[in-house]
Amino acid sequence: MVDDKWLTTIDNDIHGEMDRISQTLTQRVKELAERNDKPLPVLAEHADAMESKVRRHLERMRFSWQ
Repeated sequence: MVDDKWLTTIDNDIHGEMDRISQTLTQRVKELAERNDKPLPVLAEHADAMESKVRRHLERMRFSWQ
């Protein structure tokens, strides 16, 4: 009888942990899919635009590089 109680508790705990891990992994996959939903050329364009903006700001601050 005691063994059955312990085994049931352990079984429930294991299944609960598996469900928690499964939900965490599902959420992480969704986050990664959302983060990577833009094609690389679009990201490259955005990076180029931001680089130009930073260069203009640095030039206005009279910062020189090279």
